[in-house]
Amino acid sequence: MSRSAGGLDALRLARPRQWPVLTAQFAVGAILALPPWPALPLAAAELAPWPLAGAWLAWVVLLNGGTLAYNSAWDRDTEPVAYLRRPPRPPRGLGPASLVAMVSGVAIGALAAGPAFGAVTAICVLLSVAYSHPLPRLKGRPGLDLLVNMAGYGAGTTMAGWLAARAALPAGAPAPVAPAALAALAFGLLFGSFFPQTQIYQAQADRARGDRTLAVRLGPGRALGLSLVLGLAALGALQAALAVAGVTHWRWLPGAALFLWLAHARRWRSRAGSMTDAAHESHMYRALGLWALIDAALLIAWLAPRG
Repeated sequence: MSRSAGGLDALRLARPRQWPVLTAQFAVGAILALPPWPALPLAAAELAPWPLAGAWLAWVVLLNGGTLAYNSAWDRDTEPVAYLRRPPRPPRGLGPASLVAMVSGVAIGALAAGPAFGAVTAICVLLSVAYSHPLPRLKGRPGLDLLVNMAGYGAGTTMAGWLAARAALPAGAPAPVAPAALAALAFGLLFGSFFPQTQIYQAQADRARGDRTLAVRLGPGRALGLSLVLGLAALGALQAALAVAGVTHWRWLPGAALFLWLAHARRWRSRAGSMTDAAHESHMYRALGLWALIDAALLIAWLAPRG
């Protein structure tokens, strides 16, 4: 294999198609750091570009892309995985190279957005290694695989965006910590609701590899039942975040979007026993679209004037 072909395969295994999705959630966290009206327009205009750009590079490209490539280096998938229908064979040296990318994200993130951002990124690097490496292999431990993804993708991405925006805002800009923490909790729970959905269509390949993932252990019906429970918890945490932040008029909008999420999961669960892997995968991508709707509804409620 030529170096150029190997580099292209490594880039594909970092799954750039996921980067816009993670960028959107990172942006949600950043917008939650902005003060409410009437200070919001001035604060947004004064955001410094370097902390945001550096933090985005560190989190979305280096940490997330490195995490996915590192996972592929050990899994050597041949079946479809999220955002990649036909995974290429991992090139030689992909594991160490992806680890270097993740560690570089820690350094760049700390320089761009401060030590707290660097610490959150470093914790997620450790979780990424523990998730995929054959020795701890948390990916194959039902329940632990769920917690790792809730902490990293859901809560971590939201908090990373918040920390990046706080570093980019002028000193003294108001930003209560409580709504940010509750929002990070809400999106951690929401990713917990989403995570079993990402595993169901891959359960056969995971079972063949010996990974006892959550979906393998529970089966589609119970996995989607857990998805419903965590989705309800996410709804409660998100409503609490809006209440603490003083959002009143539009608080119902994110709740309505989350209701659609729960309705989709419930309908999926009722039909899971007769669905093919391709149908499960299609339902997973529909849930991803509903996640975008939840993000949009939250931002409308958050950015609207309060009073």
